[in-house]
Amino acid sequence: MEDLSKFCFHCMELKGDHRVCPHCGKADTPKQLYPLLPLGSYVGGRYYIGKAIRQNGEGVTYAAYDNKEFHRCTIREFFPQALSARDPDMVSVFPASGSLQAFSECRDSFNDMWKKLMRLRGLTALITVTDVFAAGNTSYAVYAESEEITLRDRLLSIPQGYLDWEQARILFMPVLSTLGTLHTSGVIHKGINPEAFIFTEDGRLKLTDFCIPQVRTAYGDLDSDIHDGYAPLEVYSEDGNLGTWTDIYSFTGVLYRALVGTTPISAPVRAQNDQMMIPAPIAEKLPPYVINALINGMQIEPKDRTRNVEQLRSNLSASPRAVSASASVYKADGRFSLPGGELRTAPVTVAPGGVQPTYPAQRPANPGVVIVPGQSVSGLVDPVTSVPGTPAKRPLQDAAQDAYMEQQKKDKQRKTLTLILVPIIVLFIVGAGLIVSSLFGSGGPGSHETTEAPSQQSQTMTVPSFVGKYFDDIAHDAYYSQFLHIIKAENSSTEYAAGVIMYQSVPVGTPVAQGTEIILTVSSGKKTFPVPDVTGMTYEQALSVLAPQGLVCAKASKYNDGTHVPDTVAETFPLAGQSITQGDTIQVILWSDGSQEDTTAEDESTAEIQTDESGRQVIGPGSRN
Repeated sequence: MEDLSKFCFHCMELKGDHRVCPHCGKADTPKQLYPLLPLGSYVGGRYYIGKAIRQNGEGVTYAAYDNKEFHRCTIREFFPQALSARDPDMVSVFPASGSLQAFSECRDSFNDMWKKLMRLRGLTALITVTDVFAAGNTSYAVYAESEEITLRDRLLSIPQGYLDWEQARILFMPVLSTLGTLHTSGVIHKGINPEAFIFTEDGRLKLTDFCIPQVRTAYGDLDSDIHDGYAPLEVYSEDGNLGTWTDIYSFTGVLYRALVGTTPISAPVRAQNDQMMIPAPIAEKLPPYVINALINGMQIEPKDRTRNVEQLRSNLSASPRAVSASASVYKADGRFSLPGGELRTAPVTVAPGGVQPTYPAQRPANPGVVIVPGQSVSGLVDPVTSVPGTPAKRPLQDAAQDAYMEQQKKDKQRKTLTLILVPIIVLFIVGAGLIVSSLFGSGGPGSHETTEAPSQQSQTMTVPSFVGKYFDDIAHDAYYSQFLHIIKAENSSTEYAAGVIMYQSVPVGTPVAQGTEIILTVSSGKKTFPVPDVTGMTYEQALSVLAPQGLVCAKASKYNDGTHVPDTVAETFPLAGQSITQGDTIQVILWSDGSQEDTTAEDESTAEIQTDESGRQVIGPGSRN
């Protein structure tokens, strides 16, 4: 074990003999008050516990150190204080009186969620979950990334407090792709907010702060964890229907915060009096289709809201469909359209001293998105205000309409130019073809067998089978790269060699347009992990733990002097905590009933201990004695 005095418990880096940590710059030792795990606690036979980073009704997140891989990590402990308490040993957790069933159900949800996230490791913008284990009557999840810098911290450190669209696009679009994969896999976050994103060392965003559903609503069994401004209206409702659209609202709210610099008004307040706005100086710099995406993604009613990631990604793109859709955001009378064609009004509020813009009479008064100068947003005021006696700045609907008309003008010019150039190009190609044909003595169509190369101008392709091929070959193929936006995911496998594609998200034979996203899941080879501790279990119980890990179990017995429970696990080989590879055989040694000495290992066929070329003991087929 490492010397704990050498650790900085803030960041869990080894600081050596330095008084001030050279990594995080902190000198003091943080306080860890009961009922949190004490600093330096050793859990799972592998991890040192550092400072608590975050806690809510589900549990606690700690900075930690992996004493096997020798690097810092982050650990999430299942510890719902509404249902449980810390044992006097300061490590174990026990259910509160009358809460055993609820505690067990929530713990099962915790295990299921984190194991599913571990299977999805390798997604670009998802934390890398490396371990899920039980200890001290509760459960823990481990991921490799540190939570030192969150998106909230980074935005607060920017002088102007917000990003321009190009900066935000580079950061958020990979996250959107990962979110789509999570939704497809049945994982809905339900708590996305600026602190749920952390920065990696290479400047990319990763999504974290996953919790079980019971903590994401105002009426669950646990103390709720709701982030005002980013949580949609259905989260606050006792019978709220949460789904992918819930994450869409929250993700769009975070994007709004990143682009505007202020926290969105909370959904319950908006439901009573919707005064959402974007200050004019910021709105004028945003593409109209981005504003359209913000509006549709943050509709109060789920039925009006963007429903899925694919739709939101389309709205946030500069595709012709998205640009065309943005023209309908603002009409001449100040109205904007919602999904499905319904029209609602965006009321316009003028700063003190400003002049009300002129609109046709009888404007509807339905709630909408206000984008004006001088209006207070979540406690912050737009520094640009109207001067008494002068017209207020033009509302964003006019700016959006102007941008759209300018885009239409450019499109018309391009079409005119195309109509002129295409006939000239066609005549040139035909003439060049005749010249080449005469030079090479072509006998006319069909005189030579040719292989037609894929046309660079083609707008669609049929997706082939990538399974069984090496990812690097596909990723560096110019033809596939032209048509497909290839995303790499990784997972362990006993069937496929490392680097070989195991699954593809778009089925074989599907016709796709240029730029279509496809996720290729690549084998990382066999997974190596610590042997689970099954001591004291029956063989059947041990089998239910070990077999799902991809291990082959071989049974053996050990002499029992009468002090141990017969037919329960005495130990395993390799020992609990030692490293083992997926697909390997593990020897499960049971206490005998006291009537026999140790026996050789056996499984359903038989097995015996052998030695491989490196001298390591392994278990192989043998014969019964």
